[in-house]
Amino acid sequence: FAGPEFTAADIQMSYPLEAAASRSPIIGKLPKVKAFIDRIHARPAYKRAIERGGEYALAK
Repeated sequence: FAGPEFTAADIQMSYPLEAAASRSPIIGKLPKVKAFIDRIHARPAYKRAIERGGEYALAK
C-alpha cells in the first residue's frame, strides 16, 4: 500500500488510479500502480463490497 499498512488514504487513492487505468493503456507501463490496484482488489472487504453492490462503472 502507500505506506507500511492499509489506511483510508489507500482507499481514497484507489478510485482515481482505477479510473485512470480504465481510460488509458499506460497502466501497463506502471507496474507499481498496477500492483497497488491489485492489492486493493485482493482485500477481502473489497471482494465483499463487489459481491454486495456489484461492479462499478469508472468511465462511460
